[in-house]
Amino acid sequence: MKLLYAFFLLAAIALLSACSSTKYLKEDQYLLRKVNIKLSTDRTLSEKGALNDQLYSLMPQRPNSYLFGMFPVKLWLYNFRYKKYQQDTANFQLTSKVVEKPSLLDTSMIMRARRNMKDFLRNSGYFYASVSDTIKIKGKKAYVTYKVATGSEYLIDEVSYDIADEGIARLTNKLNEGSLLIKNKAYSNTLAGAERNRLTNVIRNYGYYRFSADNIDFELDTLDKSYFRNLENPFESAINFITLKKKKKKPTLNVKVIIHPTDDSLEFKPFTFKNVIVIPDYVDTNDLRSTTLTEKEVNGLTFRYREQYVRTGILDKKIFIRPGNLYSQADYNQTLRQLNDLGIFQYVRMFIFANRQDSLNRTLNCYILMNKNKKYDFGTNVEVSGGDLYAIGTAANVSVTDKNFLKGANELTTTVSYGIELGQNKNADVPYPKQFYLFSQNIGINFRLTFPKFILPVNQNKFSQSSVPRTVLAAGINSLDRYQYFNLVSVNASYGYIWKESAIKTWSVKPIFVNTLHLRNISDTFQSRIDNIPAIRNSYQETFVEGESVEFMINTEGQHRWRYAYVKLGGEEAGALLSGVKGIAEALNSPFSFSHARYFRLDFDARQYLLRRNSSLAMRFYGGVGIPYGGSTILPYIKQYFVGGAYSIRGWRPRVLGPGSYYDSLRQNSSDNLFIDQAGDIKLEFNAEYRFAMIKLFSGAISLNGAVFTDMGNIWLARKDDKLPGANFEFKNLYQDIAVSSGAGVRLDLGGFLVVRFDWAIPLKKPYINSNSGWVLKDIDLGDPDWRQKNVNLNIAIGYPF
Repeated sequence: MKLLYAFFLLAAIALLSACSSTKYLKEDQYLLRKVNIKLSTDRTLSEKGALNDQLYSLMPQRPNSYLFGMFPVKLWLYNFRYKKYQQDTANFQLTSKVVEKPSLLDTSMIMRARRNMKDFLRNSGYFYASVSDTIKIKGKKAYVTYKVATGSEYLIDEVSYDIADEGIARLTNKLNEGSLLIKNKAYSNTLAGAERNRLTNVIRNYGYYRFSADNIDFELDTLDKSYFRNLENPFESAINFITLKKKKKKPTLNVKVIIHPTDDSLEFKPFTFKNVIVIPDYVDTNDLRSTTLTEKEVNGLTFRYREQYVRTGILDKKIFIRPGNLYSQADYNQTLRQLNDLGIFQYVRMFIFANRQDSLNRTLNCYILMNKNKKYDFGTNVEVSGGDLYAIGTAANVSVTDKNFLKGANELTTTVSYGIELGQNKNADVPYPKQFYLFSQNIGINFRLTFPKFILPVNQNKFSQSSVPRTVLAAGINSLDRYQYFNLVSVNASYGYIWKESAIKTWSVKPIFVNTLHLRNISDTFQSRIDNIPAIRNSYQETFVEGESVEFMINTEGQHRWRYAYVKLGGEEAGALLSGVKGIAEALNSPFSFSHARYFRLDFDARQYLLRRNSSLAMRFYGGVGIPYGGSTILPYIKQYFVGGAYSIRGWRPRVLGPGSYYDSLRQNSSDNLFIDQAGDIKLEFNAEYRFAMIKLFSGAISLNGAVFTDMGNIWLARKDDKLPGANFEFKNLYQDIAVSSGAGVRLDLGGFLVVRFDWAIPLKKPYINSNSGWVLKDIDLGDPDWRQKNVNLNIAIGYPF
């Protein structure tokens, strides 16, 4: 009955909206209700969706926004105060897009849309695309449909060069390296434009400072020679044409790159630098002529400054433009990027101009002007969650970053974190505020010091400065208090390097990291669990962890407009070095003895994002495996995996699910909330989330977005433990062990600066239930408050889950 009532309510709202949205239209006016594009193309399904969105973005006129595609809330609000907005056309609610005027059908806009789409398709390589439109009127509403047939796109066959200058002609091999015009690749004007920019930069790298994209043109020959192999036999050519057409072979074209002079007589002349002046604390143009600034020469660079805001030796390594060198566009770009990457300047500007007194020698002066940035940066992160075992939990991180520590462009970040979980004794006789009690809390302080270079023992000369090298030192201490169970203190430190292999590839190597665990204030209840369950005893034992790690990351965000991917692979080893030290100590009969962890650990995180006009699909597959060796039977606690919570499988709270199908019903359902903290050596998890726009306010500065999601996965032990049945990983049990939850959420996006997320999730498959392979779909009863209390998990967090 509730579903029936909801259906009739929605139907009534839809009926009212049909009336109120067109209430004030004149006789010859029609509300533009919908614009649809029927696309016929030879592209793949995913590319077809992206092309459809691109074409829609070219529409000069679009329908009003509709909540859930049905309710024109902003238009209703406009009509509700129609007379007011008619008189006050500059009203703040109108200008900020809180309300919307009715979008009226305009046939001139339809003609413009057709022209825009044809121009776009021509630039995309579809030279013979067709676009037509159909208008349907229903009552006072208009529905516009565009039929777009792209035709076949042309593939590149041959590329040749016609170069007017002998000096540039000698660079032909260099021009060919990395060409974007590749045989059998689809041609587009956009691709040709990118190739023109690439060629311009390559030529400018050899001193041709005055050379520009205006010196490059493309000549296209769309006559496919494969149709006319024998020009003396027209009958054979006709047969070839028909045969290749039947095979649906895409047509090809030849591209001739023409490099020609313009009116500038110096565009084919190389230039060299004469003076390079650097002002690190630039304020205004008076600094260019001021005689009060301190001046200092460093490796040919002239530094001028009021005070030494940052050491000149640091800047010297980030500047690639030098007196006596040929002008190079690559050096210019690299200097600009590396100085900005230091993070200590509000802006970096470079001005290059020719010496008027030295026109015959063609020399350049370069000014590098940098404005100081604020020294400190602050950041926060908050997460809130709830569950059956505790009423509410929250975790917060507050960080402060000194961007120019010791005037060396070193970045020192101090992060203080605090988390608390409160339990609730739901006793009606106890006042509500007194029902809550401390369940657990954690507090930590961590430091991270980043240097903008490699520090010994790595030889910096072995790495290119273009890789943006960094050295990272990190240290911290964290304390976890499990109320009435134990206090766990962990101390960590590491030393490593980070550098970029390319714009999308990043490496991180830690030659050494150290972690120690100290377990204190152990209760009798938890001591009993330690004594009886080896997995818990081995996880929480006091141990020393020393090892090394390597991490490789690919991030293609920004490389493509409608999709990007993120992949991170990591490997870690601990114990080998200490085992050698311990072996030497034992051979020498030394009394020196210690306990240390030994394990290998591999991690992966793969994400794919498919972007559309008002929505996106995000998918993630990640996890890892840790294998203890050399006497160790389980990973140390701080190196183990867990699932659940706002950034994992959202149908369960953190550290409750798993390992495997293990489930201790006595402990998880007990009234006194006995200790539960499930972790494992192996983790597999898959997440899929469809995100969509709902409401935008203030021209999009504030928006409310929605999401539906599914999470699945679990953790396992690497080795069997008889005290934890079903906890170890076995392929034959994988399907049973996978947990599945699903749900929906909303995100309040404050101008892209802050995203507050609310996710409601319910379990769909519980691995610890044997019947029906764990699926509990038949038990779902959203109308039952008891069921909701036990199964609906609310996660509140800052930022997206992945």
